[in-house]
Amino acid sequence: MVYIRNKRVKGTQYAYLVKSVWDKEKKISKQETIKYLGRTNKISLSNIPVEFRNHPNVKKFIGREHTEKKENYNEFVEKTQKELFQKLSGSGPIDYSKIYDDYKKDFTITEFYDKIIKQILYEVGDLWDTNQLPIGTEHVISNRLLGLLVNQRKHRKKTTAKKGKNKILICNPSGEQHNVACNMLESVLSDKGYNVFNMSPSTPSKDVHKYITDIQPDLVLVSITLPDNLQTGRKLVKRILDDRKTSVLVGGQAINEKNVHMFKPAEVIIQDTSLDNSLKEIKNMLRNIKPFIRISMF
Repeated sequence: MVYIRNKRVKGTQYAYLVKSVWDKEKKISKQETIKYLGRTNKISLSNIPVEFRNHPNVKKFIGREHTEKKENYNEFVEKTQKELFQKLSGSGPIDYSKIYDDYKKDFTITEFYDKIIKQILYEVGDLWDTNQLPIGTEHVISNRLLGLLVNQRKHRKKTTAKKGKNKILICNPSGEQHNVACNMLESVLSDKGYNVFNMSPSTPSKDVHKYITDIQPDLVLVSITLPDNLQTGRKLVKRILDDRKTSVLVGGQAINEKNVHMFKPAEVIIQDTSLDNSLKEIKNMLRNIKPFIRISMF
């Protein structure tokens, strides 16, 4: 008989795929581990060896865990967002080196950026737009997020850009001071071995163009957070394409279906805002480099 067994270690559930085997000498049934599956709240059918995926006990466990996990996980993510928002906006001290350590057992770094940091940025933007958040508090939260990203990057295993790996330039248009998203992108792209140059925040158009001439990047990522900077962003992107014929990927909180026409001749490819999908699009564009704009939502 095959089934999945849970084991709790220091408050965390871990799952094992096991089978019952008969011990002829001792004349008893005993468990034999087929595979360690990892944390229970992370497993899916793809973690199970193919020959066991259709076993009734496995399908029953995965189905039950999926339903419970989805409900519990969504609640946990929301709770984590609120908890971190309170820390960042509160009057107490921030221990940057400890923050991600508190969450890394539950989130990969990409998940932490995408499900927690990015959502806090969106909430800060919404609260600021509706005058529910003083500008001073907004600045404190943004600066603490930047501090968290810098510290987290410093304490992770250093990754050197791989020889021959693509060059990626990240920038904001002139006037765009919000660059937490740019720093998140720099972090994950650098970890993947890309040669990343982060010019954010606000950089005059002429300086962006001079730098492009100097380093000749394979791809330019332009991030726009505030709608007030859409026009400046449009002019920057147009100039890059007209002058340098460099591939450009535009994204940010300000980009939506109502304003993508500003970037024509742009190709709108996704509305999914996940960081994973943005990274996949960057990889696809680098694989097929050609002079056009694509609009993403990073």
